[in-house]
Amino acid sequence: MTRAQKVFAVLCVVAGLLVVFLLGYNLNPRDNQARGFSLPPGDPVAGRAVFQELQCSHCHSVYGDADFTRPPEYDKLLIPLGGQVRVVKTYGELVTAIIHPSQSIRPDVHQRYVDTEGNSIMPDYTSKMTTRQLIDLVSYLQNHYEVVIPDKPVNYYPYGVELYP
Repeated sequence: MTRAQKVFAVLCVVAGLLVVFLLGYNLNPRDNQARGFSLPPGDPVAGRAVFQELQCSHCHSVYGDADFTRPPEYDKLLIPLGGQVRVVKTYGELVTAIIHPSQSIRPDVHQRYVDTEGNSIMPDYTSKMTTRQLIDLVSYLQNHYEVVIPDKPVNYYPYGVELYP
């Protein structure tokens, strides 16, 4: 292969990658996991019952809902859900937070919510809840978030927002 042919081949590869990038096609299949993901509508009232049944209220409070009872030893772990947020909590984010909580937790910020390996201490519900329960629970939680426009610059992370001083 001559030098000119090698240069031409490299330019073709670069041009191909640029076209792929510009078209928005993602070469990493893991990044496309949410594409086409949709679950049927849920029942928020049934979702509240699931929240209690699975004892989510032991570690979580829900903004705008009556405080649930929890054993006193869980008070130090209380994680608020809902309320005013600067970024929409998408359906996918809520589903992920429930079935794969270690994905969105930051061990450096949320030290009391992780084990020694940096994984969320939230129990694995993938074998304990039905798909219907998940759908209803997400529907219940979505109703308790209110998106607000920040009046100061913010630093976003999954379990809330830090305002810059």
